[in-house]
Amino acid sequence: MASRDQRQGGKGAGGAAPALLQQAVAHYQAKRHRQALDTCRRVLRREPNRPDVLSFAGMVALELGDVEEAVGLYRAAIEQKPDFTEAHYNLGNALMKLGRIEEAVPAYRRAAELRPEVVAIHNNLGNALQSLDRFAEAAAAYQRAVALAPTAAELHRNLGIVLDRDGRRDEAIAAFRRAVRMRPDWAAAQQNLANALMEKGGEPQGVLERSEAWLKLEPSNIEAISLQALARRELGDAAGARRLIDFDRFVQLIEFTTPPEGYASMAEFNAALSRHALAHPTLKVPPQSDVRYHCPTLRITEEFLAEPKGPAAQFERMIETAVAGYMQTIARQDAAHPFLAKPPQRWTYTSWAAVLDGQGNLNPHVHFDGYVSGVYYAQIPGPIGAAGQGQAGWFELGGHPARFPCTAKPETRAIQPREGLMLLFPSYFYHRTIPFSAPEPRISIAFDAIPAT
Repeated sequence: MASRDQRQGGKGAGGAAPALLQQAVAHYQAKRHRQALDTCRRVLRREPNRPDVLSFAGMVALELGDVEEAVGLYRAAIEQKPDFTEAHYNLGNALMKLGRIEEAVPAYRRAAELRPEVVAIHNNLGNALQSLDRFAEAAAAYQRAVALAPTAAELHRNLGIVLDRDGRRDEAIAAFRRAVRMRPDWAAAQQNLANALMEKGGEPQGVLERSEAWLKLEPSNIEAISLQALARRELGDAAGARRLIDFDRFVQLIEFTTPPEGYASMAEFNAALSRHALAHPTLKVPPQSDVRYHCPTLRITEEFLAEPKGPAAQFERMIETAVAGYMQTIARQDAAHPFLAKPPQRWTYTSWAAVLDGQGNLNPHVHFDGYVSGVYYAQIPGPIGAAGQGQAGWFELGGHPARFPCTAKPETRAIQPREGLMLLFPSYFYHRTIPFSAPEPRISIAFDAIPAT
């Protein structure tokens, strides 16, 4: 947010270094940022008490990625000129880039005191406060921005997000409605409104309308289809929900009986996969903030297909073959189905191992980044599937997360996991692991086929 005076080198460009200052500005305008910064340093060696040059140099350093230097330059400018609005604002921006959010807040607050009519300052203050989970304060900052720019859909959406996270759902819904009304072609606002209505409960028609509008903007969007299925079920449209969550059509089971090259049996391959998962350097319990995966007895790896791959290399080829066959099967069935409206032509793959240590469960969730999702079972404890154990430890499709207060009973399908079994299904299918208790770990390898852009 450089001022006109900064871009032109400041009003007080006279003195010992006017030519150098002009050179710095010329370098900057020609996008020779490194030369511009070096020239600013030469000016400051001659005239160190120049807040305009300090701030200008800070802006150039920030654009170059020299963020620590930018912070120092902005602080020096403020020390010389405490009411320098642009320096306070840009100091906040630099501190945000460094992740020093607590320090950014007072910088933005001071800028807002000096120039309360500037929308961007209030918006960025709201962003910083939101990052600190100070949602009520963030809402107040966004409300000031909205008052200054009432037709800016982005500001209404920002306000809605923090109101929702502050537990003020009705106010959040109203803010999201304003954003959608102002920008009906904005998928992100449709997404926010659909989710807020679903979380509120009792608004299935609104969820259905928003999900349909969202799918027009982003055909085959996984999250939009998942919400539409829940909304149809809540509306009593069992046939419509079943068309989307069709277990017979869209769930495929592959039983691997022939081991990959280099392994004498599937048992040997599964044992190698299990050892690879248990020894993976990224295997850990997800943080409590991870609402989908946190469980004290659950450990998850990061990218399972990363080098050194070991047995994961053969597993990756198994995924590729399975997904290709899956798509060939389902693509012929119903081109009018929202899941098949825009099937991807190319893929990237991501995978992670999940180790449930003796007990636990995985709550219902979907994979928003995927298109086709799957799971392969490398190690199954003996009690799972044994007589008298029921469906403990089984994989269940259907259902919904606890954050959605749905009232209609879901249709579900439970599948008994077996070593060497791979399941494939659309990424918008909610799924979970049914709670169980066993003396040894249950090890599965999950994966997503992600549309490549």
